[in-house]
Amino acid sequence: MAQKKRSQLKELFETGKKPSQQDFADFIDSTLNIKDDGIENPDGADTPLKITAPIKITAQGTDEKLLDFYAGDTNTWSINQKSGDKPGLNISHYASGEVSKSKLFINSSNGNVGLSIDKPKAKLHIRQTGNEDALRIDDDSNNTIFLINKNGNVGIGTDSPDAKLEIKGDEPVLKIWGQGDNDNATIQLRESTAANWGFDLKYIGNPDNKFYIESYSDCVSKGKHLTIVRESGNVGIGTTCPDAKLEVNGNLKLEYGVAVNAFSCDGTLEGCSDLAIPTEKAIKTYADTKALLNGSVSENFSANNLTVNGVIKPSAGNRENKGIFFTKEPGYGSKDAAWIRYYRCGNSGENTTLEIGTSNDCDDHIALMPRKGNVGIGTTNPRAKLSINGGLHVGGDSDPGDKNLRVDGCTTTNELSVSGSLSFNTPTRQIINMCNNNYGIGIQDGTQYFRTDNNFAWYKGGT
Repeated sequence: MAQKKRSQLKELFETGKKPSQQDFADFIDSTLNIKDDGIENPDGADTPLKITAPIKITAQGTDEKLLDFYAGDTNTWSINQKSGDKPGLNISHYASGEVSKSKLFINSSNGNVGLSIDKPKAKLHIRQTGNEDALRIDDDSNNTIFLINKNGNVGIGTDSPDAKLEIKGDEPVLKIWGQGDNDNATIQLRESTAANWGFDLKYIGNPDNKFYIESYSDCVSKGKHLTIVRESGNVGIGTTCPDAKLEVNGNLKLEYGVAVNAFSCDGTLEGCSDLAIPTEKAIKTYADTKALLNGSVSENFSANNLTVNGVIKPSAGNRENKGIFFTKEPGYGSKDAAWIRYYRCGNSGENTTLEIGTSNDCDDHIALMPRKGNVGIGTTNPRAKLSINGGLHVGGDSDPGDKNLRVDGCTTTNELSVSGSLSFNTPTRQIINMCNNNYGIGIQDGTQYFRTDNNFAWYKGGT
């Protein structure tokens, strides 16, 4: 049996030729037969060609073309055994006015698969084109479980990653494992410079069992700056063997104070918190001298007892958040308060007032309660329950002068001893009452009188 080309067969059946039996046999063997070859074109314009496998296709041309696909007279897709000079199975597409571009290529020598690239350098090599995502994997509910977008960002559990790696999900976990007990897990953070400066976040297993933050330059360690011990949880800064929950090998600078149970720039202590400063450390010298605690209306310092070996310096000013302000309503009253404040009074810086105050009704008092001692005003050696070195003014705005008692109004006392003069400003009235208003001494119309019940004795001009 000889298979011949159409041009050879045509010569056998030209006018005047007498085809032999062999010529007819060659003609039949060179054509397709529905029964023998399994190729059939069923009736109907839209009925596809029917081929019974297997089918043998011989590549043609320098690019070893196997199949061409057309839309009308336009070639749209081709299947070749080469892409240029690169052997492999190639599926290419013909865009309008362009040469064919490889969409899928399988390298014959190593089996590498290329998508939109005919030189795959890995088992799967994808070249992203245009604004499309490079790779996307969805589950059966169309939820994206893995995506690489056009910018190279990788999303796990998200279809819109805005970082080089973004993981999203219910309680997402990122695990980095070493293969064996002595294998270390490391995250490297580097800058793109010749020195390759950067940091490693490293976990070293047996026998260290520690987490380190370590700096590097030129791939050489410059020191382990922070250490966390797995078993104890101790943290070391400047040391790899911390013996306490926090051990610092070096100076410790606290720019805004110390916060306990919360981070605060004001060194605020709330509730039952404690502030402990190690006495052996370099900070001891400063702490023995003064402890600066800054607060505001919304940030308080609370403690059961506070012992100060030094000076307490409240802030000056005539406001509720200045000086010393006691807890309001100690007896569950309404708006009761007490304070001690020091502030400027008036426009002059020399006019200052130390104020001890209470509020808010007549039942709120200020009391000085020396058990056996005395109280002195203007003197450090009081000789009575109240000793005043200077004048005492009761009521009004007049100046009593030094060492005088001035009363604008009525005064009641069991005994009154006066060393000097006793002056009354009111010209007409009963000035001194004895027992009650029916007994006393007074002045009426410039005349002095003595009163005993309803009897009066008048004294004028010596009579």
